[in-house]
Order: sequence, then C-alpha cells, then structure tokens
Amino acid sequence: MATIKDVAAQAHVSTATVSYVLNGTGAVTAATRRRVLEAVAALDYQPNHAARSMRTRSRTLGLILPPGPNGLADPALAELVAGLSSGAAAADHYLLLAPSSAQLEQELGAQLVRSGRVDGLILLDLRVDDERVVSLTSAGVPCVAAGCPLPSCPCPSVGLDYSGGATAATRHLVALGHQRVALIALPSDFADSEPFVQGFANALAAAGLHVDPALVIEANNTHADGVAATQELLTNPDPPSAILAASDTLAFGALHALHDAGVHVGRTMALVGCGDLPLAAHAHPPLTTLRTPRHALGVALAQRLIARIEQRELPPSPLLGLKLMVRHSTLGGYGGKPGLPPYPRLHEG
Repeated sequence: MATIKDVAAQAHVSTATVSYVLNGTGAVTAATRRRVLEAVAALDYQPNHAARSMRTRSRTLGLILPPGPNGLADPALAELVAGLSSGAAAADHYLLLAPSSAQLEQELGAQLVRSGRVDGLILLDLRVDDERVVSLTSAGVPCVAAGCPLPSCPCPSVGLDYSGGATAATRHLVALGHQRVALIALPSDFADSEPFVQGFANALAAAGLHVDPALVIEANNTHADGVAATQELLTNPDPPSAILAASDTLAFGALHALHDAGVHVGRTMALVGCGDLPLAAHAHPPLTTLRTPRHALGVALAQRLIARIEQRELPPSPLLGLKLMVRHSTLGGYGGKPGLPPYPRLHEG
C-alpha cells in the first residue's frame, strides 16, 4: 500500500506539500498540485482519514435518512431525530441529515466520513446480516446501530426491549380471556423482529397456550400490508379474537381491514399496536399500543457514537423498555366483560 512518502517521491515534492494538496491548504502552484494528484492516482494512494480526523474532527454526527415517501413527516422518525440532536448538542456536537436511497446508503455514509463532513454515522433499521455495518466498520468508519444487539454485529448498538414489550402486550390480551391471539410481525431479517416474536411466544407458553403458525404473518411496515395481513387472518376457519401488530402502522392497517369487515374492534376483536404514534390515541377506537421511547433512543445513540468516535470503552449495549398504553381497542367489553367508558366520537357529516 502506497504511503505519503511514496507520493512525495514520485511527485518530487515534500510530504508537507502532498499534505497541503490533499487538505486544500497552503500555497501550492497549479503545476505542483497537478503532479501530486497524478502521483496519488498512479499509486492509488488512500489517505489515512482516521488519523486526519483525530486532528481535525468536525464534531458532527451523520444520519442517512431512510428512503420513503414521508421522510421527517414520519412522527416516529422525527422524534428519534430530535433525540439524536439533543444528545449531540449536549456534547457540543452537531447532527447532519443526509437523504439517500437504500442502494447508495453505504457509499454516501463512507463519503461523508472520508470528506470530513461527519465523524461517524448512525444506522437505522438494523438487519440480522447487515451489509452496511460490515462495509463501514471494515473501512474504519465509526458507527452505531439502532436495533436489538446481535452477536454478529461488529458495531455498538442501542435497542428497545421488544421481547419484554411483546410479552406484556400478549399477557394483557390473555388476561382479557383471549386464547386465539394472532401476530403481525415485521420481516425476520430485521434485528428487532425475532425478539418481538419470541416475547409473544413466551407469553403464550406461560399461559399454557401454543403459537398457531397460521396466526403469525410477516408483513412489511406499511398500512397496506397491515390491511392484507388482517384480511388473511379473517379467512382462517378458526380466526383469532385478538391481534398483536409489531407497529402502529400495521395496526392502523388492521383497524382499516376490521372496520371494512364489520368487526367491532374492542369487543369482538382486540387489537394492539407498537410505537404509540400520535394518531394512536385518536384512532377509532383509540389504540392500545406499546409506547417506544424514541427520543431517549436518539439521545442514547448519539452518546454511544460520540464515545465510539473518541475511542472510549463502551458498556454492553443497552435495551430501553416499552410501556403498554391500554385503550379502547382492547377494553371494549370482550366476552361480556366490563369495558372502558365510551370514548368521544368525532362529528360525522
């Protein structure tokens, strides 16, 4: 591998001059600059960006925004970004947001670090075998991932306790008398999916119930997929009396499908989401859901990335707890049990 001394020798200049050219500093003639750049290209010289960044850190954290139609209009992402910004600001750092397609995320992230625009990256939606993490860490890019910790993940992470949350939600449904409980899960390649499924299964097993594979459906995190998954569940010869959805977006889709099918949500069918988006408390009926501490997650991710950049020793990856918010979608009086008082209905017409 070529060194800065090799470049200097080939261009017949000092190593300081090579450094001036690469950093865009100092007074260098156009001819000298051209010779240096030609030598860099001929030798395929790769500057030691890690060493340079230790001297000239930008004190900026980078977040590649996930592709999607809503962007920061997504309230869950907006709250997470607010937490990231707070965590960065508390340590005198900034946050840079960079929209990108999924195909260009790794390339853009590495480019931002190499150019000195950011000192490290936050990665969202951690996968079980995440090529982004492998690629960036092998290139020496400091990064931290949002997702349940994985033994195979080479970078630090901060996750939410989806296993504990799913267990609490399922126990709530079982306590109401539901024995046929369905699960609309996120795709299994997401790091957060397996813990959620496991928490669901653990709660059923503790109640002496088994998981019916026909009542577990994987779905992408879209309203349309929530609709389709619920429609499939309703065609089961022995349909569920309760549905646990791995996100509020899926739960809203389920709510849509149940309304269209004439199913009374809360009394005939219980429904639980995950996320506690602002719309959850104002749905029809108000949605029982797991509240995820998105702001706290953002703060923790920023703190952990800064520690990584500064090469401080990190404690084990933390898991932040979820809180069950009980509303009318599960307490509408299933099985003749008393339900919550009627909720205000929006004026129609």
